[in-house]
Amino acid sequence: MTRVRVPIRLQQAPAFVRQMAQRRHVLRRPLQRQPVFRLCYFSCQSYFSYLYCALHSLLRSAPHVRYEVLVFSDNDMPLSPAQTEQLQRLMPNLRVVPWPKSMGWGAEQIGWIWRAYALAAEGLHDDDVVARVDSDVFFFNDRIFQAVARSSAAMVGDGHFVDFAYCQGGCYFLRASAVRAVLALIEREPLETFLAERKIPVEDIAATALVQAAGLPIWQTWFMMFPDELRNAGGLTAWQRRKFSCLHFVMKNKAVMLETYERELLLADDRPAYQQALATA
Repeated sequence: MTRVRVPIRLQQAPAFVRQMAQRRHVLRRPLQRQPVFRLCYFSCQSYFSYLYCALHSLLRSAPHVRYEVLVFSDNDMPLSPAQTEQLQRLMPNLRVVPWPKSMGWGAEQIGWIWRAYALAAEGLHDDDVVARVDSDVFFFNDRIFQAVARSSAAMVGDGHFVDFAYCQGGCYFLRASAVRAVLALIEREPLETFLAERKIPVEDIAATALVQAAGLPIWQTWFMMFPDELRNAGGLTAWQRRKFSCLHFVMKNKAVMLETYERELLLADDRPAYQQALATA
C-alpha cells in the first residue's frame, strides 16, 4: 500500500492557524511598558557584510523599538578597526566586545554564549529582553518585537522549520529574568553535566532545554522565514511579510542574503552609503 506524503505546510496548518490567532490576541494587548531589547550578535571579520546588512535592516525595520546592540567579535577572527568604524557609524551606540568563539557547538562555546547573555542582561529590568540574532538574519518588519514586548513568555522563538522541537537558532528572545534564572540553574548544575546528560550538542537546543528546566514558559510562533520558503513564495510577498518578520539565510552561499536585501528592501536613497560600507569588507 502506497503511503501518501502530506506536505509539511498541511501538517502544520492547524498549528499555524492557532498561532496566527494567538499572535493577533497578543498584539492587541496594551503595552504597559516599552522594554529594552538588548540584541546579541556573534560575528567575525569574514561575516562583516552580512552583519552590516542585518543591522541596516534592523535600523530601517524597527525604528520604534528600544534596542541596543552588542556585537561579540570572535577573538580568532575579530572585526577590523575599519569594519568596527562602519558599524558604529551606522549605529553610534553599538558596542563591539572581543569574545571567545561562540558559534554554538559544544559545551565550551555554549558556555561562552550564556556568559554573553549574562553580560547583556546587566542593568536590565526583569521585563527587558536579551535576544540572539545571527549575522545572516535580516528583518523586514518589527511585528515580532511588538509581540515579544506584549507576551508573558520567558522565551519566544520559532521552531516551525524543525517541527517545533525547539526554538531554532538565528533569532530568539529571552526575558532578562529568564537569563538570570538559567544562570542560577547553571550554578546549581554545571552546564557540561546538563548538556552531557541530555546529549545536547548545540546552543539553540540547549537554550530551549535550559529555559524549560528552569520551569519557565516558552512561546513558539512563526516569525522567521527560511530560504526555501522565500524561493517557493517567489520573493517577499505581502503575505510573507505578514506571516514573518525576518529571514534567516541558513545556506552556504550567503551572498544570496545581500542580493535579496538589495532587491527586496534596500531603498534607493540608502544604496550609495550602504554599498560603500560593504566595500570595507
